[in-house]
Amino acid sequence: MMIRITTGLAILLLLLVGCIEDNPFKANPAAEWEGGNDHPHIVIIGTESSGTGGHQLSDLDPGTEGIQDGIILNFDKEIDEATVTASSFNLIPTDPEGAAIQFSSIEYFPGERTVILQGTFDDETAYLLTVVAGGIRDLVGNELDPNHNALYDGAPWDDRLITFFTGSARMRDITSPEVNGHFPAGGGQNNRKPEITVVLLQGPMDVSMLTLDNFTLVRTSDSSSVSLELISATENSIVATPVDSLSYGIRYTVRLSSQVADSSGNYLDTDGNGYIWPDEEDFVWDIQMEDDSLTNSTPPAVQQAFRNINTVTIDFAQSMTGDDVVMDGNTFNSANIQIIDSVGSIPLQFEEGTDPARVYCMLQRNSEGPTVLFVSCNVADQYGNLLDGNNDGLGGTPGEDDWSGIL
Repeated sequence: MMIRITTGLAILLLLLVGCIEDNPFKANPAAEWEGGNDHPHIVIIGTESSGTGGHQLSDLDPGTEGIQDGIILNFDKEIDEATVTASSFNLIPTDPEGAAIQFSSIEYFPGERTVILQGTFDDETAYLLTVVAGGIRDLVGNELDPNHNALYDGAPWDDRLITFFTGSARMRDITSPEVNGHFPAGGGQNNRKPEITVVLLQGPMDVSMLTLDNFTLVRTSDSSSVSLELISATENSIVATPVDSLSYGIRYTVRLSSQVADSSGNYLDTDGNGYIWPDEEDFVWDIQMEDDSLTNSTPPAVQQAFRNINTVTIDFAQSMTGDDVVMDGNTFNSANIQIIDSVGSIPLQFEEGTDPARVYCMLQRNSEGPTVLFVSCNVADQYGNLLDGNNDGLGGTPGEDDWSGIL
């Protein structure tokens, strides 16, 4: 059965052509994690009856039994027509559940990079369309890349799932849950038996997976396990507390496995980027207990930096508390402290005075234009605690704890 090129369909195809180049959901070639231009992606979906972006299927042929409509899929690259076959698509009713249905026609329009799947649908029914991983390919053989990681991962990672419905049927949940909040976090913690909590969004979660096998606490320094007691696991949160009191001055790492899922089987999107990869990292964060009289684990932070002609002065203090520190002058070097102007990096000479929390940076040439001071997270105090550039009580994380400011 060949596709019917109706007036409405012709207009819709013209709209698709006009939208392709300006489509805001196209993968960004500059971002590797978005897949660049290496793999094709579905960028516009719709139905013949409801247009682009629509998920509702409505009857276009009242004279024929059932609901006659077409599903529209538009791609950002030209597709190999030989791969546009029935084996590349799987459509099943999900509410109520039923056997896979067959499309009455599958047609590809190369000029518009558009596939239209026509079929007969039941009233008051929800459908799940799977564009099968490895099925659809572009002209050079690249497979569809729904999770935008520039790799072919196979099913289920590169299955493209899309939901449709007729009447008032409820579509299946295909949205991955995300972390909506986690606490406590950061340094300076004074509750030695905290209720460690993760709040989850886009559930409900599969509570059977929220266990202490998937929610763990270790000492950051040596990854030694810390026993937890599960307080609660609900459709939107997990809470646990240490069996024994945490130790003063010690940093701990909390980990929630990326393999937990919601009740529909959608895995946790731990970084919240909208895509799930086979090697999706666990959700991890650190906490650090406050010091007592026997520990010295609080990291230093930049308290202030100011310039006087060709000298830049940097003062350090304890992160969060603002208490005095003694810095390790050996970490004051050109790799860890830089001043950059419109020409480039300015050569520096470092001098220490009587204040152990201060360093003088002597510019070895005049600056040109705006200047930026960069202090690496590898700057340390006398106890080896690395710089806390974002003042959260945890130091030494590259990028996160590097500090910079305009002079």
